[in-house]
Amino acid sequence: MRKQKATCQLVTIFVYTNRFNEQQEQYSRSINVSIPYPTNSDIEIAKYAKKGLDIIFKAGFHYKKAGVIVGGIAPENEKQFNLFEEEPFKHREIMDTMDKLNSKYGTQKLKLGSQALDKTWQMRQDHLSPNYTTKWNDILEVQ
Repeated sequence: MRKQKATCQLVTIFVYTNRFNEQQEQYSRSINVSIPYPTNSDIEIAKYAKKGLDIIFKAGFHYKKAGVIVGGIAPENEKQFNLFEEEPFKHREIMDTMDKLNSKYGTQKLKLGSQALDKTWQMRQDHLSPNYTTKWNDILEVQ
């Protein structure tokens, strides 16, 4: 969002178990958490995502998926300010520094402590459909 000069004001947090595994107890829940001011700070977004997760998380389930989605996206120069709360400006300098270091040394070299540091997994794409209209490598060749 910082690269696109945008901010968000809503965070949606969701968790769910594998609905196809009938031998395990099922649970799914999501929650929307409003941020009182427009922000693009990873620190602030993570703080409100953690608050939402604390509300919906239940121990003892085998979760299949969890995620965070930001919403209420607006251009940074068109912020609607809050009369009672203001975005902490100290995070801007920290986020700018993190962005500069990540662009210099590679994406995601510098992360927040709450982010998975050893995350090396990639999305499963075993059954991905070919993109005949958008990728040259997926075009069929007739012989």
